[in-house]
Amino acid sequence: MTLAKTAKSGIDTDELLGLRDLLVEEKQRVDHLLRRIEDALRRTQPRPRAPSKQEKVVPAARPSPLDNVKSVIGATKDLRLPNGNLSAERVARLYGLSLSQLAGWLGRTKQSLSKTPDADSLQNALSYFERVARLRAVTESDAEFRKWLRMPNETLGDRAPLDLMKAGQWQDMADKVDDLLTGMPT
Repeated sequence: MTLAKTAKSGIDTDELLGLRDLLVEEKQRVDHLLRRIEDALRRTQPRPRAPSKQEKVVPAARPSPLDNVKSVIGATKDLRLPNGNLSAERVARLYGLSLSQLAGWLGRTKQSLSKTPDADSLQNALSYFERVARLRAVTESDAEFRKWLRMPNETLGDRAPLDLMKAGQWQDMADKVDDLLTGMPT
């Protein structure tokens, strides 16, 4: 309804103009309040933490042809916690490593691994260890798996798999285990 029409209908235009001004002022107050709320929320949001100089930034492992084979995946389900994350403590125990050793390989401190062994920031790195541990699907025991980890292997240039893992060649070892399990050696 325009002001011309309101004048004809007998509605007080001054009253309408006053109400409109009040509405504009109220909108400005609400907009100001919303900006303050957004600012407060932005300040309370955790900022992504940049990795320290000691921490390694580990890319996610390439997909494996075994990622959907239930018996292979089941061989490593004990490495995961109820929340679904891999546990550095469980990986270290399986590999026969101390938490300090694994922390060094991951570029972390023992304290950080002890405090949050299933941290999201560890999942990429631990996924390589999980893929290598899938070999347990065809070994008779964890002891046999640990023995395989420590024995020099001809296909690895007479180096032990654990030595390659220690050297950070996690993707290579994960791929070798995939090849062993699929029967497609490179």
